[in-house]
Order: sequence, then structure tokens, then C-alpha cells
Amino acid sequence: MLDVSCSTVAVLGIPFHNVTLDETVALIEAHIREGGFHQVATANVDFLRNALQDENLRNILCSCEMIVPDGMPVVWMSQLIGTPLKERVAGIDLVERLAEVSARRGYGIFLLGASESRSQRAAKVLRQRYPGLRIVGRYSPDPQPLENMDHEGILRRIEEAKPEILLVAFGNPKQEQWLAMHRDRLKVRVCIGVGGTLDSLSGTMRRAPLWMRRNGLEWLHRTMQEPKRLTARYLADAACLLRHLPGYLVAGAAQPKQPRKPTIVVQQVGNTKLISMIGDLKGSTLTEFDICSLDACKRGMNIVLDMSRIGYLGPESLGSLIRLGGLMRRRREQLWLAELPAHLSRVLRYGQLHKYFMTTTMVSDALYRTAKAERRLLATFTPPWGMERQETVHLDVRVELLQGVCRRILTAEETKRPALVQADLLV
Repeated sequence: MLDVSCSTVAVLGIPFHNVTLDETVALIEAHIREGGFHQVATANVDFLRNALQDENLRNILCSCEMIVPDGMPVVWMSQLIGTPLKERVAGIDLVERLAEVSARRGYGIFLLGASESRSQRAAKVLRQRYPGLRIVGRYSPDPQPLENMDHEGILRRIEEAKPEILLVAFGNPKQEQWLAMHRDRLKVRVCIGVGGTLDSLSGTMRRAPLWMRRNGLEWLHRTMQEPKRLTARYLADAACLLRHLPGYLVAGAAQPKQPRKPTIVVQQVGNTKLISMIGDLKGSTLTEFDICSLDACKRGMNIVLDMSRIGYLGPESLGSLIRLGGLMRRRREQLWLAELPAHLSRVLRYGQLHKYFMTTTMVSDALYRTAKAERRLLATFTPPWGMERQETVHLDVRVELLQGVCRRILTAEETKRPALVQADLLV
């Protein structure tokens, strides 16, 4: 669900939730109560580098229900772009807080990944620190490529354990890819990629002293423990930032700022919500946009954004737009950005988002495409008139797709007649 009460900040095209550790835990508890599947990523600069080089990983991250900054360089970059993140939310701190809350609430936790000895030691440490904690299962599959893993066996173990929280320690990007691969089958309410957190909890990797953590020097402490592996990684991360960050900063700063009052104009055309954004998208107007787009998502509608008269698109506005794109992808609805001005095209290009969104040069073209997609989808499940009834019909259809079709049919019936006529005229 798109939580309009929680803002995001786009850093190099990735939407980080602007939350403290306490707020992160509260949101995760809300996800547990809500039910369903929620993927949480604890992302650092290495995540950003991998996402800039891998379009599929970028799409996975942007589709996560929550991304928190696990690294001070991410917080420093947010300060450079003018919208500071509140604080670093380290993966190990988050896991320990969740263990403490789970011991009180009775949530079950499953540990997936790391070596058997480290996973066993991490579970023992967590139980000692938080009496009453229910670690309902552990599994350490042999290290191997994603395509060679025993996915069915792993999913069966997790399903039998019935955890509320799944901690996956495969490392990035493997853990995020594995969770995205199985998000439709995992019956776990909150799944978090935790990287080397289990190694740290087991004592294999010592945490930096508190003064180093407060001053953003934990990376240096880790490098001293694993110089051979981490030196090369951090140098690659730094090179990536030097390549991409300057252009991203310039593109954001070069946007025109319009003095007029920002406005949101909403129209409905068939099963598509047309939202026109005028002026700078910020403040109360951004909240209005989030509420309006969330309403469209709940009603199973497509969304077309008329960007022709928008001015400045700040890090929070861009973050909200990326989150909306991820939500629409998960719900298999269409989101179009129409008539993008040149300055916004540059922002998307330097953020490596030009392939993430569907864009078109005309609003009418976007409306035509959404209407055509709706008719094509409905025709797939509508038998031709005069077809003789068969005695036995076997259908193999995904439940989620049928639910989406039902939402569209109900929405179309509720839509006013003039709006339907407008959609037909576009064909």
C-alpha cells in the first residue's frame, strides 16, 4: 500500500523512505497487521551501484514496499540534493529492534541464508538477548547461483514454519532477486534482505565502536576486517558515484521553479484517471497527488499523468512518483507520463529512470493506449457471441488476474456515461 503519511527521497533514482529506526519498526508492524506480502530493502551505496548497472534490479528495488538507508553515504547524498534523510537505518540495528518487538508481540522469525554455523550462532545470540523470541525456522542453502537453487524446498520449509518475518541473508542483489521471484508465493507478511547481518550477530564480523558509527565511519572499520574484499568494492562504489552523481545533482538543480500556486486537476476517462499537475509538485499538493493516485490504485484504474505544465520535481516528488510506479506494476495497471518537458526528461535520464516509466509525447496517445489495453484484456475473457456452450470447460487462470478483471468490470459499470463516450472517441 502507498503510505501517504511517509515521504520518500529519491537518491540516484531509488526512493528511500525518510524514516527513523523507530518509525521503520512501526511501519513494519503495520505491514504485519495489514497482512499480505511486503518486501523491505536495507540499501547502501553498493545497492545503488548495482541498480544503476542492472535495470531488473532497479525495478525490483523500486517495487519494494519500503527501502531504508543502510549507509551514511546515502544520507550524505540526500543532504547534497537538498532533502536530507532523517537518519541511517542499519540492517543489524533493525534486526535487533525487530527481535525485541517480536519477543513481546509473539511474531515468528525465519532466518534464511548465511552459513549453518553463523546462522545457528546468530539465532542463539538473538534468543539470549531477547528471551521469548520465536525463531520458528532456519535454513542455510549451499552457496550457488540463483537458477540452481532448490526453490521449492526452501519455500516448503518457510511455509511449514509460518513466520511473520523472513530475514534473507543472501547478499545483494541475490536476496532481493530471490524475494521478488517468489513474492506471489511467499506466505510471509514482511520479508527483509539483511545482507551480512547474521554474520555480524554471530560474532564473525565485529561492529565498529559507537563513535565510529555516529560519525559514519563504520565502513572503515569493516574494511580493516576484510581489506581484500571490501577495498575493491568500496572503490567501485566511489567510482560509480563520481560518474553518476554530478549529472544527477545538476539536472535536479537546473529545473525551473514556478512561483504560481501548484494545482492538481483530476479527470476520469473510462477506467483511466487523468491527473494534470500544474506548477511545482510539493507540500500539500504532493499529498493530494498521493491520495488521488492511491484512490485510483484501489479502484483498479490506470493512471495518465499530464506533465506538460509541471515545474520543479524535487527529490520527495520524484520519490513519490517512483513508488507509484512500483505499486502500479505490482497491481498490473498502467502508469503513463505524458508530455514530459525537457528538464524532467533530463532528471529521469540521469537517475536512470527513463526506461522505468512508460512515456509518450501526447496525453491523447496515453489515453488511447490504456483504453486499448483494457479492451484487449476484457476480450481475453469474453467469449464471442453465439459460441455454443461446452459441457465442460477447463480454465487455468491466475486468481490475481481474475480479481483485476472483476475490478475493471465493476469500475466500468460505475463510470458515468459521458466518460465512457470520451474513451470510445479516442479509438
